[in-house]
Amino acid sequence: MKEKKTSPYHHGNLKEELLQTALEMIDKEGLDTITLRELTQRLGTSRTAVYRHFASKEALILGVIEKGYEHLNLLFTPIFQDRTHSVAVRFEAMGRAYLDFAIEHPNLYRLLFGENFRQEREEICDYKDENQATGLYALIGLLTEAQEEGIIAQVNPMVQAAMVWASIHGLASLLIDGHLIMSDNMEAIYEYSIGVLLKGLQ
Repeated sequence: MKEKKTSPYHHGNLKEELLQTALEMIDKEGLDTITLRELTQRLGTSRTAVYRHFASKEALILGVIEKGYEHLNLLFTPIFQDRTHSVAVRFEAMGRAYLDFAIEHPNLYRLLFGENFRQEREEICDYKDENQATGLYALIGLLTEAQEEGIIAQVNPMVQAAMVWASIHGLASLLIDGHLIMSDNMEAIYEYSIGVLLKGLQ
């Protein structure tokens, strides 16, 4: 008699597999490709099993958003906190990493920062919570460090962080939405934009 295959999902892995598969689908194919039916087919499970973890498609997408923010925090926090490099080097590395992420993952970037699900994002991701927004607070820490070294002006670092984020986010949005077609000059964009930001912070 042929042995019945054991599914790893019976051991509590289905929720993580659903989130990771949905994240990859959004990243590569766009948000509109996400349906619970498609997910069940790709993972070889049942809708009933999916509903045990997510009551709706919207609940699943909110889980993907939360996972996406966790990924960004893991990307940026080590850059900011690596004191083997100067403040200026870390600041430039942050800008490059942010723009690279947006260019390489435009669909996911729009999900994390676009108009859709804005209210829901505010409910699940509290930027005032240092444990949730580790990347943001690491940036604030870097700006505080820069102030202490006399590199930038003595201004509320939270305000400075908001300005930095707004500037880089605006550039990223222009690039991924095709309003700024300068792929052949990305190195110049990196260097000049970060230089302008640092000069403004002074």
